[in-house]
Amino acid sequence: MVLRRAIQLCNGLDALSDALNVSTDALERMMTGEEEVPLPVFTQAVGLLLEATGSRSQKRGTPDSNEGGRKGPRH
Repeated sequence: MVLRRAIQLCNGLDALSDALNVSTDALERMMTGEEEVPLPVFTQAVGLLLEATGSRSQKRGTPDSNEGGRKGPRH
């Protein structure tokens, strides 16, 4: 599942294989279950996912405490 999501984030199998420094053939075998995913490859893929989701949430920014609250006086 991690590899499938990483392929989406990297825009393809070739780009992910480059990012993980693994051949495309080996990555395909890992995807089909023919070959076990080595722990370093799995860790790198998770790191890519965390980096992508972390940069996405930082772009949204932290909400200002003055935004979104009650606008009028309290009764």
